Amino acid sequence: MDIDFASLLILRRLAETGSFTETGKTWKISQPAVSLMISKLESAMGLVLLERTTTGAKLTSAGELFLQRSNEVCDAYLALIDGMRHIGRQIDREVLVGMDGSWFSAELQKNIPSCKFPDGVRPLIVDCSCDWSEDLESTRCDVIVAGRYLRSGLSQGVQEASIRRERGITVAWNPDFYPFDSVTFSFPDILQATVLLPSSRVVSGFAAFLKKWCEDAYGRQPVNVIQFDSEQEAAEACSAGLGVLVSPGDAMPRVHPTGEEIKHVKTFEFLLPEGFTLAVYCRSDEDSKDVLSVAAAIGKLARRLFDQAAKA
Repeated sequence: MDIDFASLLILRRLAETGSFTETGKTWKISQPAVSLMISKLESAMGLVLLERTTTGAKLTSAGELFLQRSNEVCDAYLALIDGMRHIGRQIDREVLVGMDGSWFSAELQKNIPSCKFPDGVRPLIVDCSCDWSEDLESTRCDVIVAGRYLRSGLSQGVQEASIRRERGITVAWNPDFYPFDSVTFSFPDILQATVLLPSSRVVSGFAAFLKKWCEDAYGRQPVNVIQFDSEQEAAEACSAGLGVLVSPGDAMPRVHPTGEEIKHVKTFEFLLPEGFTLAVYCRSDEDSKDVLSVAAAIGKLARRLFDQAAKA
C-alpha cells in the first residue's frame, strides 16, 4: 500500500472546504491535480473516501473514519516538518517574524529596515495565520506581532510583551445612508444594519466577542455581518454606505483619510478599558538569544512608533 503524505493533507483540506478548487489554491496546484491525488489515495486504500457532487465534495462514512485516523499522521508529519525548519533557522540564525493584517503591522514593516538587530541575526517577515498562538507553539513562527481582543490567543505556551492598549470600540457610519446621531447614539440601533468588521487577520477574537456581546446584552445578532482583512477596506465600504463599521479601540486614525468622510463615536470605553491589545509574542519557554533579541528590538521600535502616533 503506497500512500503519499501530501494526499492525506489534500484530503484534510478538501474535507474542510468541500471544494477541489479552493483546496488547489491552498496547496498551489490545479483542480485536476487535486482530483488525481484523491483518486490515487482511494485506489491505494480500496475505499471511496469522497462523494463528488455538482457543488463540490463531502466525505463518505468511510472517508470520515479514514480522516479521523489520518489526522494523527498529518499532525505528526507537519510537526516534524515545522520542527526541522525551526532547527534550520537556528543554525542559520534566522528568526521568523509573523505579522497580522493590521495597520500597526503594516506601519511596523515599513520601519523594520531602521531597526538594529544583533550582528549575524536575520529576521524574516511573514504573514501569520489567524491562529497565531498555534503558529508560535508549533514553531512555524518564532516571534509574532498581532492584535488581540480581551484574552483571545493567550495561552500558557505564549508570553506577551504589550506595545499598546486601547479602550472600547469605534462605531462609524456614512450620515448620507444612516440617521445615527453622535450625541444620542445607542449601540442596539446598528443591529438593524449591515455591520462591517475587521477579520481575525486584523485582530484576534474581536468578531467572536461582538457576536457574544450582542447575544448576551441584546438577545439578538446584527441582520448581516461582513468581515474584511483590513480596517481600511472596512472603512471604505462604510464610506460607500454599505454598512456600519465596528472596530476595536480608536480606529479612526488608522483609516485616515477615509475616516474624514464618516461620522463616528467611541463606546463601551469604561466597560472595556483595555479591550484591544497590540503586542509582541514569543514562546513561553523560548531560550534562543537571537529570538528574544529580535522580539525586544521589534517591541522597542513599535512602542516608539505608536507612542508617536498616539501623540500626533
